Amino acid sequence: MATHIHTIKLKPLLTTTSLLFCMGLCLQLPLLIRYAPHPLVWLNLLAHLLIALLAVLFSLNKQIPMARTCLLFGYYSYLVFATLLWSQDVYIQHFLLVGCLCCAYFFHSFEQRERMLWALLYAVSFCTLDLYLSHALEGWLLAVRRGNSITLTLTCVAVSIATYRHNAKQWWQLKTQYQHAKSLLIQSTPAIQVLFHSPTGDQNRQHFNFCCVLFADVKDYQQLVARHGELKVIDTLDRFYAALDSVSPTYDVFPLKTNGDEYMAICGIAGKVNETDELNTAATRQSQHIANMQNFAVYAQKRFQVICHQQQWPCYLRLGIATGAVTAGMPNRQHGTFDVWGKTVNLAAMLEQASEGNTVLLCPSSYSLLPRHLKPCFEHTQVASKIGVLNAYRRFIPQA
Repeated sequence: MATHIHTIKLKPLLTTTSLLFCMGLCLQLPLLIRYAPHPLVWLNLLAHLLIALLAVLFSLNKQIPMARTCLLFGYYSYLVFATLLWSQDVYIQHFLLVGCLCCAYFFHSFEQRERMLWALLYAVSFCTLDLYLSHALEGWLLAVRRGNSITLTLTCVAVSIATYRHNAKQWWQLKTQYQHAKSLLIQSTPAIQVLFHSPTGDQNRQHFNFCCVLFADVKDYQQLVARHGELKVIDTLDRFYAALDSVSPTYDVFPLKTNGDEYMAICGIAGKVNETDELNTAATRQSQHIANMQNFAVYAQKRFQVICHQQQWPCYLRLGIATGAVTAGMPNRQHGTFDVWGKTVNLAAMLEQASEGNTVLLCPSSYSLLPRHLKPCFEHTQVASKIGVLNAYRRFIPQA
């Protein structure tokens, strides 16, 4: 899969180069019309024009290895045959050095052997043809011509190698910076002690038996946008969610993400209990996490009430909290960020959808772990959801 992704990245370069090769061959037509020594020169040009067009088609169809082979072989064979077919030495062979230099860009780091073979084929062919065509020279002219041929060959090979190494170093530095930036991102997420790089470089996910998940969103958001304008509403919500982010460390809550008007946060996932911990210590920690999330939800509800009063918004914030097992970690995608999945997440989302204005809904598991002094704040209720009737516990938050 990784090899396929790397080769696809060559598509724009191969397509453009193949088109330029076609254009170069077409520009040769006036010269052939006026000066072609015999029909084989025409056959050589037309045959290789077809090969160049095939390279374009292969590249557009993402058949990258075939496109590259057609381009490199077509360019090489055209120059070799053109050099031999013209009756005079018109220095066509020197264009082989262009192919030698271009080989540094048509291959990836895992294709170094193929790159060197093509580069050497171009360079050695140039040197051989140029030495052959200079046999008619004598004296110092012959020495200078052959010296230049050998020097050009060695120089182009050296430049090709140096260019490849420079590009490889630049890509390695970019990869290192990317990995460092991603490492910093991971370190800012909960449960960092269980997230690690596998040998393939992918991020792992892990199952957790306890996590407290909160979902919040704005009821009647679409009507709000229609009345007050999308930009104004988004800007106000952005400031509101930024305020929640700023106070979340106070409640030991981690803001996970936003999705439009929806806000998601978790807590408790980083508090992985060691096997030697007492069971009552684990229960105490879980109880504190749920209390923290409940207090965070109350703060969010009161803060939003103030915003609605100031902005004269005819809407309210829906809040749902669920507790249970989740899977947490990094998606196996290049731009993936820390996330959580599981039935607990779905339950929190359903409770949020079913909640009413100025209330906080808890699942039964969350309520059972609440500290005693907070339980009287909630009352039992039943709410409708997409999977049927759910038992829940509701707390009413009076208007500020």
